[in-house]
Amino acid sequence: MSNFKKGELLYEGKTKKVFLVVGHPNLVIIQSKDEITKNDDSSQTKVMESKAEIATETTCLIFEFLKEQGVKVAYKERISETEFVAVRTNMIHLEVIERWYPYGSFLVRFPHYARLDGGFPYRFNEPRFEVFLKTTGGKMVSKDGREIGELPVDFKTGRPVDDPFIFSYKDEFWLLKHPKVSISAKESNLCTIYSKDILPKGISMQEIKEEADKIACLLWKFLSLANLTLIDFKIEFGVGSDGELLLSDVIDNDSWRLRDDDWKERSKELFRQNQDMKEIKESYEFVARELRRAEVIARTSGKRLFEH
Repeated sequence: MSNFKKGELLYEGKTKKVFLVVGHPNLVIIQSKDEITKNDDSSQTKVMESKAEIATETTCLIFEFLKEQGVKVAYKERISETEFVAVRTNMIHLEVIERWYPYGSFLVRFPHYARLDGGFPYRFNEPRFEVFLKTTGGKMVSKDGREIGELPVDFKTGRPVDDPFIFSYKDEFWLLKHPKVSISAKESNLCTIYSKDILPKGISMQEIKEEADKIACLLWKFLSLANLTLIDFKIEFGVGSDGELLLSDVIDNDSWRLRDDDWKERSKELFRQNQDMKEIKESYEFVARELRRAEVIARTSGKRLFEH
């Protein structure tokens, strides 16, 4: 029985709820839901039986592994089949993507990476870091909750652009580009913003990149123990009460693209491709089962296996 008691509901999204912990103001309980979503379209959301349990197990296995490898995570411990406790963080309004293969919207932004012969995609020599500004309805919000601007209307959909690609992030100004248009196209350019409006004091994009690159290498090795190939994945970071950068939110089978030994897709990408829900659930269960096996191998092999 958990000693942590759920308090006030802080946030409810499509796939999870976040609660305060009674008597522990710096902790939260994250509870998974059975919903599976796509394309930021609530009308396409479906319920997948047992998804909450599978997602929680996957997230906890991944965070336990990363924590063991020295990654600073908000995750503390699993407390039920569908819940875990984490440090309460101030989330940074960024979505980080790490890629081992060029897939999806990456090929729209960088079409020259596409294989013209339709052949097998090549693997990057090192993880490819990309970062996007998180927005809703095109509205850009600063770290302290101020609205700092609104993105232009998409020329195709007639709706505001959301989650723009941060093309240039090494200076005090960030250049934002359309996430689903070739970066060389004129209509790709959106606007610039101040980095100080988004990044918490003492946190740099270089620090975020270095941590994300390390996580990408660790996950590649861990998933390879499960005979799974990591194509790409998304993560989010937050800052704890002491100002420390922490890997936050969740990492589950919605967070990445994965292929098995037969190069069969095993992630949420199946749902995006409108595959049968039974097949999707079986793949989610398959991934969780293989991660359990990988965790045993990693634990018995020792930390040295993952030092480089």
